[in-house]
Amino acid sequence: MYAALTFQESKQRTLVPKQVVGLAAVLLTGAAITPMNMQIAEMPETGTNVINQADNRITDLTLQPAVNLKVMEEKSGAEIFSCVNVSTISLIEAKKELLELKDNITASVLSWQGISYKWGGRTKAGVDCSGLVQRVFRENGIQLPRSSYEQFRVGVGIPKAKLETCDLVFFNTNGSGASHVGIYLGNGQFISATKNCVEIQSLDEPYWAKTYRGSRRVIS
Repeated sequence: MYAALTFQESKQRTLVPKQVVGLAAVLLTGAAITPMNMQIAEMPETGTNVINQADNRITDLTLQPAVNLKVMEEKSGAEIFSCVNVSTISLIEAKKELLELKDNITASVLSWQGISYKWGGRTKAGVDCSGLVQRVFRENGIQLPRSSYEQFRVGVGIPKAKLETCDLVFFNTNGSGASHVGIYLGNGQFISATKNCVEIQSLDEPYWAKTYRGSRRVIS
């Protein structure tokens, strides 16, 4: 009789790391593989607290880029505002200086009202049209030629509808071009040394409307 000898192979126990098990579980559920999923897979199953903590970390990671972007936008906006602010201040200062200059010129020429006309004159003993313009502007730091014909070539031409205070208005009063000049005061009025005296008149008066030659802006 033969004795049946049974040999039982010793089975070695294979240990599978918990990380691999967790990863497999994630793959089987079809969930996206992210570092946060890996952390969840590695954690022991201790209830909903673990999941909640993971969700909180995910939320924090999601909000962080948005917060950084908002800070960058606010910083960039502050820099732009600073640049615009400097430019705006410069423009305001320039506008203020221009308005002060115009006010000074207007005050100067109005002080000549009633002065008698004198051809070639440039003083308050007697003055002509171009002499008045030259004198008033020179008192405010602006040099202009002596005659109305030369003054008509200075500055920039301005349409009648776009006139501003202290623009020069020219007239053809003797058939030889810009033979008369005055200083615009606004509201359709100008001041000049006429054959009577230095006086304020309207551009809409028939005589001045008919002889109007053009306008020039010598300050801007």
